[in-house]
Amino acid sequence: MAFVSHQKMESATVSHEDLTDQLRLVKLAGRLDMLGVGDIDLKFTTLAAARPIGVIVDLSEVSFLASIGIRSLISCARALDGKGGRMVLMLGDNIPVRSTLETSGITELIPTFTDKAEARTALLS
Repeated sequence: MAFVSHQKMESATVSHEDLTDQLRLVKLAGRLDMLGVGDIDLKFTTLAAARPIGVIVDLSEVSFLASIGIRSLISCARALDGKGGRMVLMLGDNIPVRSTLETSGITELIPTFTDKAEARTALLS
């Protein structure tokens, strides 16, 4: 008889806070892989790219960033840019995600910052 492990995979989550009328913080957490992005993609796109505002995407609690997660970030950044808004990424001390973004070259497309104050200053300048 075979036993199947039903290990619960860490799910991705998305939440947000409007810092001002023109500045939004969108927090992503968990695994941004095929399943995780599938769970949050529509809500993330709606929160991040619906209006021409400044958006800080907080990736400090992302435990894994796959290529599909990178694609979602780029798509939202491009959609937001097309509407006249701007997106930056806040990484905190998340070294694995920073390394993935730097290796893939995304940091050349979307500015990255360590903390919210730096990210906010960049968007407001």
